[in-house]
Amino acid sequence: MKILLTCAVQSETGSWQGPSKFLDDIRIIRTGIGMRRPQAELRQALAGSVDLCIASGLAGSLTDQYPVGTVVVARGIKSEGSKTIVSCDGGLVDAAVRCGAQPVDFFYTSPGIANSDAERGRLAGIADAVDMESFHILSEAQRARVPAVAIRAISDSPGKKLPFDFTRMVTSNGQVAWPQMIAELVKHPGRIPAFVRFSIDSLASIRNLTTFLDRYVSFLGTNETSFRTPAEHISR
Repeated sequence: MKILLTCAVQSETGSWQGPSKFLDDIRIIRTGIGMRRPQAELRQALAGSVDLCIASGLAGSLTDQYPVGTVVVARGIKSEGSKTIVSCDGGLVDAAVRCGAQPVDFFYTSPGIANSDAERGRLAGIADAVDMESFHILSEAQRARVPAVAIRAISDSPGKKLPFDFTRMVTSNGQVAWPQMIAELVKHPGRIPAFVRFSIDSLASIRNLTTFLDRYVSFLGTNETSFRTPAEHISR
């Protein structure tokens, strides 16, 4: 079984490559934050010999029900400006829940980093967590007829917001713009403690995610027939 796993940047999954038994069966593609990298590699991988796709990485919780560090799996993905809801594969969702992920109804893929109280409040009425890539990845997988699922770890929440606006700290190809981030911290040193707390929380979330992915990939690799069920229908 060949697995394609996506994340925005390498730091979201660290040095994770998968369980040693399945190293040759996993391909990791980094899309850039907000899908800012050229996506030819993603489309080529989906058009090749891949059996399933996992859109992974970090996400922001829109409710305190899912605190920082929680690994969540979505039943469907919404996006700005689109009435379409992309459904995750029902069997893959069920397998993720069996492996310890918390099921949520929807991820919302935002075109920008949502951090204001007003924006978070608006999105909380339509989704459970927010990211910047899942809708696009699952749409590509759907076009390629590849079963796909979105699984992410919560890195921030209403009670633990991002320490500052990261919008200006992303490069044109979707990488973290470290010089701008350092300049922001130098300009506003009072935000350093919040940034340190956020960094610690993010590292813990990444550890939770990679631990989960080890368990999940091992489960999929040894129980392939058990998760081959139709995608869930979502009407809301």
